Amino acid sequence: MKRFLLLLVTAVVVAPWVSLGAAPSQPAEKQVPARQGKLVFVATTGLEDLGTLSSSFRHAKTAKESGYLSDVVWLTYGRAVVALDPTVKAVPEEVRKAAQEAKAAGVRLVACGHALQKFGIDPKKLQPQADVADNGVAELSRLVAEGYQVIRY
Repeated sequence: MKRFLLLLVTAVVVAPWVSLGAAPSQPAEKQVPARQGKLVFVATTGLEDLGTLSSSFRHAKTAKESGYLSDVVWLTYGRAVVALDPTVKAVPEEVRKAAQEAKAAGVRLVACGHALQKFGIDPKKLQPQADVADNGVAELSRLVAEGYQVIRY
């Protein structure tokens, strides 16, 4: 019985003091939360603001590569559709490259069919290839209803 009491006192009194001098434990690995968020990057600016147009692709790519999101969409209606038209010489290589890199990273590119028609762009020749929604604003409304958060350019 004395031996049991001695072990109990040692465990209760001495053990906590010994652990204070021990090396700190390793920090836990950074856990990435489940991919639940969804973003839609809406590009409406055209060749009048190439920096913003290029940024919209780069930011969508970075968001997709973050690993936090289940889906990332780059949606264009209005003047920004020209960024996907390979026949427009005024679109700089930097913008074309940013669009290709976003697509390669897994960003879904969506173009407004009405805007393509207005600017005379053949939907079958888009570079990089993009999905075509009949109406960009209606598609944006659908995505918002599905829980997408909007970032506008």
